[in-house]
Amino acid sequence: MRVAYSVKACPLIGVGAVIARAGLDASVASFGELLAARRSGFPASRMELHGNAKPDEELAGALRSRVGRVVIDGAHDIERLGPLVRKRVQPQPVWLRVSPGIAVDTHPHLRTGGLDSKFGVPISTGDALAYAREIVRTKGLALVGLHAHLGAEVRDARPYRELARALVAFANEVRAATKAPIAEIAMGGGLAVPLRSGEEVVGLADYARALAEPVRKEGGALRGATIYVEPGRGIVGRAAVALYRVIGTKRVEGLRAFVAVDGGMGDNIRPALYGAEYTAAIAGRANAPATEEVAVAGKFCESGDVLIRSVKLPSARAGDVLAMPSVGAYSLAMASNYNQAPRPAVVLLDGGRARVIRRRERPEDIWRLERR
Repeated sequence: MRVAYSVKACPLIGVGAVIARAGLDASVASFGELLAARRSGFPASRMELHGNAKPDEELAGALRSRVGRVVIDGAHDIERLGPLVRKRVQPQPVWLRVSPGIAVDTHPHLRTGGLDSKFGVPISTGDALAYAREIVRTKGLALVGLHAHLGAEVRDARPYRELARALVAFANEVRAATKAPIAEIAMGGGLAVPLRSGEEVVGLADYARALAEPVRKEGGALRGATIYVEPGRGIVGRAAVALYRVIGTKRVEGLRAFVAVDGGMGDNIRPALYGAEYTAAIAGRANAPATEEVAVAGKFCESGDVLIRSVKLPSARAGDVLAMPSVGAYSLAMASNYNQAPRPAVVLLDGGRARVIRRRERPEDIWRLERR
């Protein structure tokens, strides 16, 4: 089994460098992520380029970088790749991303494995097999694997077992129909990580068995296939803590109290976009009795900018530091300059040493590309 870090979860070069040293692959969703991964120390040969709409220049750049795998997401990928690889001596290894039609219980914006998804080619309609035949006929391409993705924040191992069985069956069908040397099965879909104490998530042992057993026991010619997994959230989700300064408190009699902080949806849009539920503590008073149930309100000019809808805290005072754990995945990666707010600094704790891996933005950084 090979592990490919999903760079989109946290593309910071300092974070990627720690992960690259561990020998993982990198799953990249754009040429920009490929460049970030390369700067982090991942060899391009250990990268897989995903994406449902790859422009010509992105594909050309990835090929020049000698990317390990290109994940074909539709006929347009085959059409664009064909002229770029036609004269290659060594064919470019590719995976075909398929849509398995498996629904998972997660936020609608996080589902990717159903038929009504912009990602992947449906198996059930026959399109996936037709695309596999087209790849095999295209000079300069080598179909070596299949890929599918269930979605994010999956809390049950059963869909992974269903996915593994579906890919094994389809891979054997493709091998029989095309003679393609498929020996790689990539099964994406982000495991949920607990953001609050007491949350139940899939155990790693159950997850690994769900993916591996159908391949090893039911795979036929695929029993020796390499299984790829693509954790992002599972690696970095719980690795980061956001620190906010309390600006003040607003109490609405009979309703609730709002603790306002100096950040919000600009540095973590997940509560507003996906309904993510975090917890928090007041740094320096984490063990003090929690006396009040409050909402943690961000500073951005949107009613939806509420980082936490409900959390029990000691009475918060202006100047307190509010610590919000488990923000390592898709917070800074999706950060913006909304309201022209600079994005925060990032400090990495690695081997007992603290160092700034991204300085705090300044207003002039926001406007550096603009002209009057």
